[in-house]
Amino acid sequence: MIVVCSAEGQPLIKATRPIPEPKDGEVLVKITVAGLNPHDAKSRDDGLSIKGSLPAVLASDIAGHVVHVGPNVTHFKHGDHIFGQALLTITNTETKVPPHPNYDTQGLQEYSIMDTRFSAKVPPGYTDAELATLPTNLVTAAVALFDSTGFNIPPPWDPAALTFNYREASILIVGGGSNTGRFAIQLAAIAAIGKIIVVASLKGEADLKALGATHVIDRTEPVAQIAADVRSLVGDYLIYALDTINSPEDQYIGVEALSNTKTGKFARLRPRGPVNESKLSAKKPLGFETMNILGASNARPATSVSLWEQVSGLVSEGKIKPTSFQVIKDLDLDQVNKTLDGYSNGTLSGQWQVHI
Repeated sequence: MIVVCSAEGQPLIKATRPIPEPKDGEVLVKITVAGLNPHDAKSRDDGLSIKGSLPAVLASDIAGHVVHVGPNVTHFKHGDHIFGQALLTITNTETKVPPHPNYDTQGLQEYSIMDTRFSAKVPPGYTDAELATLPTNLVTAAVALFDSTGFNIPPPWDPAALTFNYREASILIVGGGSNTGRFAIQLAAIAAIGKIIVVASLKGEADLKALGATHVIDRTEPVAQIAADVRSLVGDYLIYALDTINSPEDQYIGVEALSNTKTGKFARLRPRGPVNESKLSAKKPLGFETMNILGASNARPATSVSLWEQVSGLVSEGKIKPTSFQVIKDLDLDQVNKTLDGYSNGTLSGQWQVHI
């Protein structure tokens, strides 16, 4: 049985299909957890990432146990509990990844194919549900920090890290309390970036500092004060700003804090429309680069493959911590649609998991 999006803007429906066979480099898993995120509501409602490939199965964050190993798979075996990110249907030609069927690898079904490049074992002492909170938000954070389409900072496990001065680098994360923001903090801390400045609610300050934030700025401050606070910490040298939550209308918050004497990089997760520069106190003399972040493992393999090779170890060492989640039991169609409705109308946030 599967839960499927058969028409854009319509509720998901139930369907059936044959169990797929894993190909080269793939495994078949019996799904235990499928994680829902706000982008799944955008897919159902607006066709995000699935236009032209309906019917489509949703839920990109997956955990389960291996029931069939495909050819040339050596690091997973029958019975292993693994987690990973489903393949995103790519329709943007700039990514140079061709569209593919959106049935086999997604989570809202009993069995799924997982690409072993974008999967890892659930480490001892952790549950499938805990690790299913990682894939999409962690990959998105990694692309923002380490990919050529983001800040292009060398990952700390890359040979290029030997020549990059992380201690002298500073990063601003607007929306540090969001799930992607929390993973961005942790990855920046793993890389030993000198100043990790977060704009968030002060209620979570202690928690964010435990994740690795060096400074937390109250999100309710006026934008001019936020920028002044950043400059009091790093001078006029901030060149990396990541916004994990705002729409283009309010993305000027991060841009305002960027250097006026260097060309900064502004990474954002919500790319629809240009940043509203009319709200800046003044135009940036040297401008800034806008980096639109696509957190899909199959779209950014240069970054994601090496991340997936590291992630189980990073979790075991306590350097990457799972986030919280809410549970939907079984493939409950009504509850899944209600959850997506909640994402759409803003009454729900965070990850909701379907435990199958």
